Amino acid sequence: MVVPFLAVATVFGAVVTLGAWWRRRSFRFHFVLPRYPWLLLLTLALQTIWIRWLSYRGPSALAFAWILPLSYGPILVFAALNIRYAWIRVIALGAALNMAVMLLNGGTMPAPAGLGAHGAAAGTTEERLIPGSKDRAVRDDGAVVLAPLIDRYVVTLPGGQQRLASVGDFVALAGAFLGLLSAISIQGGGTSYDAERARGHLRLPG
Repeated sequence: MVVPFLAVATVFGAVVTLGAWWRRRSFRFHFVLPRYPWLLLLTLALQTIWIRWLSYRGPSALAFAWILPLSYGPILVFAALNIRYAWIRVIALGAALNMAVMLLNGGTMPAPAGLGAHGAAAGTTEERLIPGSKDRAVRDDGAVVLAPLIDRYVVTLPGGQQRLASVGDFVALAGAFLGLLSAISIQGGGTSYDAERARGHLRLPG
């Protein structure tokens, strides 16, 4: 999830940066920034601990698999504190989908063995952790809960590197892009709820 989450975080960072810049430059339109964005750093920290360290410890790491579903908690708290933003609700939906799959499958994210997006999983039929990811390779005929929502989609990144993604990853990324479009539409003259509300409180110079 770290690669899809970093993509979400990058787009969200663009939303915050552009919103802050437009807020300083525009008296007519005002993009109200979400509250407590630092909560997302907790998610990034927990997933980085798993992917950069724990995932390489083999079966012993399964005792700490709870870290992965727990890492989505800050996103849901962030969404609850900013519930009026539709795009944040979409991000929260994606996070909730991933969290549900992990909770119902032992903490890690199942991924069909043999997809080949991770070299450690390519061509294998055994169930084991995939180092450097949140995934656990499972046999294609294994008993997996919510199988359509697991990491089963191969995404090719710039440079040719491949990673696995889930439906939840795509939903969260779509929410982040909706946030970016929302900020752009406000600056471009849109009439969103935030822009209309801010217009009643800001006075034009002169």
